[in-house]
Amino acid sequence: MYSGKQALRLEKFKASNIGGLDKDLKERKGSGKYDSSRTPYNIELINYDGPTLSSSTFDYLYSNNINYNPNKKNTKVLNGLIITSGQEFFEHYGMEFKDTGEFYKTGDNAGQPIRHVVIDENHKLPTEIKKFFDESLNFIKEYVGSENIRYAAIHLDESTPHMHIYFTPVVNEVKRKVFELDENGHQLKHEIVNKNGEKKLVPIQKKDENGKNIYETVKGKFLNSDQFWKQKGGNASYTLLQDDYNEFIKSRGFNIFRGEIGGDKTHLTNAMKQQIELNALNQEIKQENELLKEANKAENQFIDKVDTETSKDILNPVKKGIMKQYKDEDIDKLSLYSKELAEDNIKKDLEIEILTKEVNNFKSGQAYIKQKKIIDSQKEIIDNKNKEIGFWKNKFQELTEEFNNFKTMIQNKIYSLTTKLLDVLHIPYNWHQANDPDFAINKAKQYLNKNKSRDDLERWL
Repeated sequence: MYSGKQALRLEKFKASNIGGLDKDLKERKGSGKYDSSRTPYNIELINYDGPTLSSSTFDYLYSNNINYNPNKKNTKVLNGLIITSGQEFFEHYGMEFKDTGEFYKTGDNAGQPIRHVVIDENHKLPTEIKKFFDESLNFIKEYVGSENIRYAAIHLDESTPHMHIYFTPVVNEVKRKVFELDENGHQLKHEIVNKNGEKKLVPIQKKDENGKNIYETVKGKFLNSDQFWKQKGGNASYTLLQDDYNEFIKSRGFNIFRGEIGGDKTHLTNAMKQQIELNALNQEIKQENELLKEANKAENQFIDKVDTETSKDILNPVKKGIMKQYKDEDIDKLSLYSKELAEDNIKKDLEIEILTKEVNNFKSGQAYIKQKKIIDSQKEIIDNKNKEIGFWKNKFQELTEEFNNFKTMIQNKIYSLTTKLLDVLHIPYNWHQANDPDFAINKAKQYLNKNKSRDDLERWL
């Protein structure tokens, strides 16, 4: 049984591209989705000597007399390899992953949760995972020459652990064209017309008796990415690299699936790509729906609490018989407003439910694969509904703010009334007590029981 799928990717860099690698590798400011809190846990296995990867690379070339043409802009100065597997591979060998709360928006994993590796308190890799990366590095050292490796590191601050290896593609011999020479040893040239219709002089390549171009083999140290991979198998070099690595890593105890040759990437039609994007949008809508439902639940709980408070005697002074002149009009408005707010949220939930059904119906249909216009119209519907959701969220925020202001006004009225009552009764109090209606009422009861005359209280009323 396979423990995971093999993932080995090759990259090639010109001199002008190396500078950007430093920011990506050290500062983590590239195009990747980095978790800066876990960046300190990245493991550098081979670090470059100089201040930058670029300076270290060229110092190595100069100090070791490795030949290359600095004027040739397309020279691939560095090659890079990324080695990893799927999260299931790392879980198999003892690593833990946790959900980030985010979801993939595009690609084969669209709509699936994004998970990050969990680093233990000692920041140590599980034994088998460390062995996997160490053995993979040993294979590359043997494959490209350990002296040519400029940098190697294990990155743990992205969704899946992986290893970067960068090396200079150095060869011990190159094949060069042989040109016709004049009596002074200078190259003979002839005039040609290029694709743009321009005339230019180019060296004449020497040919054998059969009319084939003649090449010579030159020994030495050369920086030449093309020759490096030609010597590894030419057009089949990348396939052979995958095969050799798979055979090697299996011999080290890791049963990784090689994958079908030429079947690593499925080309998606435009319609299929739009379907993936639509799935991601649908997932976002589901998340928004859940958030709104939670907000509605919390709001209803708050309304219930307010209803409970309004049922108390202090908010209905007529029943208590103490503040007969106080109207409960404001309380009625508050109760009505709360009901309207709840109705608005019910309508909002209904809109979201309808939207979700529409998206699901569209998702389950197959017509959009053939008809791009249908896909575009559905995307427009989703965009409009998202705007509508945003409107309702803003509306809810406005209503909540207005409700809180109204609640504050009611509390201030209660404070004012209870303060006046305590003053009339000549009862000492502090702010906290004056803001507590029950305290004021109890003190009023004590006053009435203690004093036969109610003149002061009636005068205040």
